[in-house]
Amino acid sequence: MAQTAGITQKLILLFLTTFLISQSSGAPQNINPSYSYAFTSCAKPIVRKEWRRLSVDERQSYTKAVLCLANPKKAASISEIGPGLRNRYDDFHGVHTLQTPNIHWVGHFILWHRYFIATFEKTLREVCNYRGAQPYWNWTIDVTSGRDMIEWPIFNNHSGFGGNGPYVDGDNPFDIPERSGGGCVPRGPFNYPDWVVHLGPGPSIDYNPRCLKRDFSRPIMNWVTPGLVHWVTNVTRYEDFAFRLENLPVFTSPNLHGAGHFGVGGALGEFGDVYASPGDPLFWVHHSTLDKIFWRWQQEDLPKRLFDVGGPVVPFDYSNQVGPNITLEFVIKLGKLAPEIPLRDIMNIRGGILCYDYEG
Repeated sequence: MAQTAGITQKLILLFLTTFLISQSSGAPQNINPSYSYAFTSCAKPIVRKEWRRLSVDERQSYTKAVLCLANPKKAASISEIGPGLRNRYDDFHGVHTLQTPNIHWVGHFILWHRYFIATFEKTLREVCNYRGAQPYWNWTIDVTSGRDMIEWPIFNNHSGFGGNGPYVDGDNPFDIPERSGGGCVPRGPFNYPDWVVHLGPGPSIDYNPRCLKRDFSRPIMNWVTPGLVHWVTNVTRYEDFAFRLENLPVFTSPNLHGAGHFGVGGALGEFGDVYASPGDPLFWVHHSTLDKIFWRWQQEDLPKRLFDVGGPVVPFDYSNQVGPNITLEFVIKLGKLAPEIPLRDIMNIRGGILCYDYEG
């Protein structure tokens, strides 16, 4: 317990230090004013479906579109944020890496990722001619199914994302329980060399080509129960919802966000790396599920919850000792991927700027 607490304190200190450095040096601006993101209306929202609700052809169309974004001949990098970025997928990975100290354990965590996913979805459709919507992955169905994790549809080699890596010894600084992999994903659409992770590990955006690794931890993945979803959503204020969704970075207190990352990524996989987690394409289906939970929570009290935000600007600053809380005017920046936008414009997923909905 003392070791876990020590790790948590070090992580909080690292995030606060990096946050303050990034604020003093200035985050990358690189805004492209000609980028047109807004929809003229939202009369016909695209509908995001749960992964297993897609046909096999639809699932493969999605994974092929993701692979397309990683092909520099079809989707060249536009971000100009570092020499290690070789394609449009790297742009998304790189933006997340650079902004990681500012977008986790803060009030805008779920809203930043809402805009990030919507931008990714739009890019899939416009650059790679993907005709569907961004899928989501309801892990509670799998956890309560009684099937072993490797048998879950999301990890199918033919119609999913591929499974776990083979077991390899390695460092486990967070004492991830029952880690069971750590090696390269051997089969599926995202095995090497069909899929190459270029950035990371950690905060590096230097070119570092390697395979995608996964390191399943079944005890952590089993956190994502309907009961935990109910606990997260059983509040009336956004600030409380946002805190419960992330919770504190400890492995003695279950949380939905961390469970997906460390349940799949474990100690050695990309998905367990807070900076480099977009290196695993499961990032998008996992975070879309969190966004769906957020939207369902908002729908419980509309329109009030379209105007309710809160939580710290500075990571872990829940008592506002360092900075203020976010407001609806707080601005999200994704560099050249999308225009700057205040939170008020993305509170409603059918509000015009965003134009999608969820099935189920």
